Amino acid sequence: MPLSQFVKGAERVAELCDLLEVLADDLPRKAPPVWREAVRLSSTIIPDHIDNIAHVLLPLLARRTRGETFCDTVLRRLQTEYQDCQSQLPELTDLLGNGLSEQMPGLAPEALGFALRGHFEMIRRQIDWERDVLLPLARRCLIAADFNVIAQAQAFAAKHAGTDFILSGDRRWGHA
Repeated sequence: MPLSQFVKGAERVAELCDLLEVLADDLPRKAPPVWREAVRLSSTIIPDHIDNIAHVLLPLLARRTRGETFCDTVLRRLQTEYQDCQSQLPELTDLLGNGLSEQMPGLAPEALGFALRGHFEMIRRQIDWERDVLLPLARRCLIAADFNVIAQAQAFAAKHAGTDFILSGDRRWGHA
């Protein structure tokens, strides 16, 4: 079932957040080699997962639950949360990069760790919402055609992994 990819994506993001938090807690010691790999992974795993939810799952759910006031409200709020997270990803990348630098200009190691934890907690809250609200709602509301759209989106994402393809809403999957 295509929803399993959302679950796997959330698990990967959660594991990465756990690893980065442990590394952030070890600052100001010199960053171990695993830090560099974790920073590299965070620049793809987190944005890819957020894009997948924000540009595929949320629009499909909005279409299927249109007119249900509570669902409309929840989905609009979550869309805003994902947009906020997407806009903060460059800051997260910069903070993670600072964790690799020898001198971390202008930011004490403890402050860097605190700032990183703030990002991780925001991302973890989104994962909790996905697990507790979005995925159960998707299982209840989506139909076979929606799962086909999800499968197409996932195939497209796999084909274009590592590229700078710009998302253009869900029209890229062949529907308006």
